[in-house]
Amino acid sequence: MGSHRYLLTRDRHLIGYSVGNFGKNLLLGSVDVTLLFLLTDLLGVPAQQVSVLMAVVFCGDLLLDLGAGLLASRAQHSGIGYRRLIVLGTLPCALAFALIFSLPLLGHASLALSGAAILLFRAAYAVIDVPHNSLLARITSDSRARGRASGYRTVFSSAAGVVIATVVVPLVGGAGQHAQPGQHAAPGQLAWLGMAGGLLFCGAMLLAAWSSREELDAAGAPGAGARRPAGAVFLPRLDRLFAAMALIAGVTGFATPVFGKMMLYVATYAWHQPALAGRVLFMLTLGQFAGAVWWIFMIRHHDKTRLLAVSHGVALGGIALCALADARPAPLLAAAAVTGVGFGGIFMLPWGILADVIDFAEFRHRERRETATFATVLVILKAGAAASSAAIGWTLGALGYVPGLAQSLSVVRGMQVLAFGVPALGSVLAVLTLRRLAIGHQAHARVLRANQLRRARPGP
Repeated sequence: MGSHRYLLTRDRHLIGYSVGNFGKNLLLGSVDVTLLFLLTDLLGVPAQQVSVLMAVVFCGDLLLDLGAGLLASRAQHSGIGYRRLIVLGTLPCALAFALIFSLPLLGHASLALSGAAILLFRAAYAVIDVPHNSLLARITSDSRARGRASGYRTVFSSAAGVVIATVVVPLVGGAGQHAQPGQHAAPGQLAWLGMAGGLLFCGAMLLAAWSSREELDAAGAPGAGARRPAGAVFLPRLDRLFAAMALIAGVTGFATPVFGKMMLYVATYAWHQPALAGRVLFMLTLGQFAGAVWWIFMIRHHDKTRLLAVSHGVALGGIALCALADARPAPLLAAAAVTGVGFGGIFMLPWGILADVIDFAEFRHRERRETATFATVLVILKAGAAASSAAIGWTLGALGYVPGLAQSLSVVRGMQVLAFGVPALGSVLAVLTLRRLAIGHQAHARVLRANQLRRARPGP
C-alpha cells in the first residue's frame, strides 16, 4: 500500500495532466455516441443525408487537426507553449459543444446549420486536443511512466464515460422516444445538458494545463543530434513504425467505437429495450475503468505493445459474448464489462506507444516532429470516427432504415453486423499488426540514452 501511495504522489503532475481527458472525453464521447441519433431521430435528417454530412466532417478533420498541429508547433516554438494554447482554446470549444445540443430547440434544423455547428466544434476541439496530447511526450520521458500516464488518462476518460452512459445517453434516448411535435421540454433539457458539459470541460482543461510539468529531456531540446524541422511541417517521418501506429489508430478511431455508436439502435430496434443501451454502455465504461487499472499494473512487467495485443483479444472475446447474449440482460451486461476491460487497453496504450515512437523516429532521422506526429494520429482517429458515422448512416439508409418505426429483419441484422462485426474485424487486424511491432521498455531506454548523448554533443 505504501509503494502505491508513493507512486501516486510521484505521479501528481501526470494525474493532473490526465484530468484533461475527463473533459475531452465528456465532450467528444457525448457527440460521438449520440450525434447520429440526434440528427436522425430528433432533427429528422434522413440517414443518407447524415452520411453525406459525416463525409464532410471527415474531410474537415483532415484539415482541422493538421492545422491545429501547425498552430501548436508554432505556439511551442514562439514561447506560447502547449499549456497556454489549451487555456485559450477551452472556452470556444465548450460553447461549440453547447450549440450542438441546443440544435433540437430549433426544431428541424437545416443540414447546413447542423454541419456548421459540428465543424465549429471539431475545429475548436482540435485546437486544445493536439497540444494536450503532445504534452504526453514532454511531461515524462520514461516508457513505463508514459504507460501509467496513458492509464490515468483512460481512468478519467472512463469517468466521463460513466456520465455519458448514465446522463447523456438516457436523456438523448428519452428525448427521441417521448418528445412529441411542438413539445420543447426534452430539447430544453438537452440544451442545459450542453451548457453543463461545457462548464465541466472548462474546469477539467484548466486544471490539466495548470498541473502539467514538462521535462527538458522529453522535450527534445534541439542540439547536434535533435533538430527542429525548418518551416511548416504537417506530417511526421513516414516509416514502418509510424505506418503501424497509423493502422492501429485507424482501428481505434473507425472500428472500435462502432460498438458504442450502434448501441442505441440495437437496443431500440433489435432488442426492443431502449433502456438497455445506457446499461450496456455503463457496464462497458466500468469495464474500461477496471481495465485501465489492470493495464497500469501490468505495464510494470510487460511491454505496452504486447499488452495492447492482449487488450484487443479480450475485446474480441467480449464482443462475441455480447452478440451471443442477445437481449438477455445478465449475460449481456457481463459481456459488456469484459469488452470494456479490452477497450480500456485499446484506448489507453496507443498513446504511450506513440510517445515512444517519437523518440525512435528522432533516433532514426535526427529530427523531432512530435506535434506533427500527434496531430496526424489525431486526424486518423477523429476522421476515422467521422468515417464510421458516415458508413453507419449510409448503410442504414441503404438497408431501408426509417426512424421511429418497426424495422425489417434485414435492417435489424445489418445493425447487429455493424455493432459486433466491425469492431471484431478491427481487433483482428490490430493483433496481426502488433505481432511485428517490437519497441519495448528496454529498447526505448537504449534509444532515449542515445538521443540524450546526441543532444549533449556540441558539434554540428
